[in-house]
Amino acid sequence: MAGTEKLDEAFDRFERALRQFEAAVGRTQQTEKRAETLAGEAEALRRDRARLAHELDLVRSKAGELVDTSKQAAGKIDAAMSRIRAVLHSNSPD
Repeated sequence: MAGTEKLDEAFDRFERALRQFEAAVGRTQQTEKRAETLAGEAEALRRDRARLAHELDLVRSKAGELVDTSKQAAGKIDAAMSRIRAVLHSNSPD
């Protein structure tokens, strides 16, 4: 009878150890899935960052073009105002 009890205890310990092992394997698989998910999210963030950097470069380029155009327009307005003043001055009675 004592031998049977020891055998039952050994089986119980074995079953507990097996459940712990299976739980550890499950946690490892979950960790691996989370790591894969995080890797995918990181790659998506890298792609988004590259796209946003490209868009920012385009916006900066367009802003530079707008500054140049604004300077040209201001120069033309100043020149036109000078010509108008000159015409008004030449037509005014002294």
